Amino acid sequence: MQSGGSRSKLTTAVELAAWTIVAAVGAVTLTQTFEWAVTPLVVVAQSLTPYLGVVVVVVALAALWTRRLLLVTVAAAIGFGILVLGTPLAFPGEQPGPVDGAAGLEVASVNLLFSNDRIADVAAQMDQLTADVIVFTEYTAQHQEFLLASPVAERYPHRTDRAGPRGEGVAIWSTMPVEVAEYPDTESTSIDVTVSGPDGAIRVVAVHFPTPLDDFASWSHDLRAATEIGRTVSGPTLLIGDFNASYWHPDFRSVLDAGFVDAHTATGVGFSTSWPTAWPIPPFVRLDHALTTGGLVATDVEDLDVAGSDHLGMIVTVAPARPATP
Repeated sequence: MQSGGSRSKLTTAVELAAWTIVAAVGAVTLTQTFEWAVTPLVVVAQSLTPYLGVVVVVVALAALWTRRLLLVTVAAAIGFGILVLGTPLAFPGEQPGPVDGAAGLEVASVNLLFSNDRIADVAAQMDQLTADVIVFTEYTAQHQEFLLASPVAERYPHRTDRAGPRGEGVAIWSTMPVEVAEYPDTESTSIDVTVSGPDGAIRVVAVHFPTPLDDFASWSHDLRAATEIGRTVSGPTLLIGDFNASYWHPDFRSVLDAGFVDAHTATGVGFSTSWPTAWPIPPFVRLDHALTTGGLVATDVEDLDVAGSDHLGMIVTVAPARPATP
């Protein structure tokens, strides 16, 4: 039998572990409260915020069962803070509807994965899409060569390509004429075009920001550049691609604060995820976004399996917003 002293030591060890968990989750929550994203490790921890919230709730319930009231109070307070932070995902503000009779512009975003050896399957998938525009990220010269030789290229004659090594390449393919603007002030490759859509001109900015683990400074810079686009926008604008950032990153929420609306959140699926799809575990974070501003609204968004990729793609339909009634 276990002696009283051994049981006491075990109880102390378990309580210490519980306090350690609560302290760690509390520290991550404080970085959210004060909008700190100062190191790659902090950024990674922030992406796990909703799951850390579940862990701290479990600790709170266990502490309640064992009558550790101080631990209950602290853990519950942290859990409540995370709940408040995530409320906009569950209860987004109302956005205006599209103008009457809007046809909508359908835009697909596809992360190809630079090492993808199933590009023939991807081309077949793209050939089945009804999208007016396709945004490709992780677009290599090899992907470019294969796709240009496929039937997809015939359907999308208006192409703006910036193929690059590994994950650096980006492209925009369109069935409709486009006007290419100066490239945005991002460290990573991006493309800025205006599409002559069925409801008028729509600016489409395709991005693939670096991961904070690979290049934290450029990741921060590019999210600030996205924020600046929101602050200076002058017409219907769609910012779309792989941001390598989630709602749980303060720098990304700054982009939203600049006037952008996330299409997944606006259409009621704010808690959806897009990465990773190539791991044994299900996707646990949304890194891929379609953001609207400047009088543009998302009317529909649908996630898309992409053969050989480690990201889900998406198809978003956007249209000019109905003017506000006085």
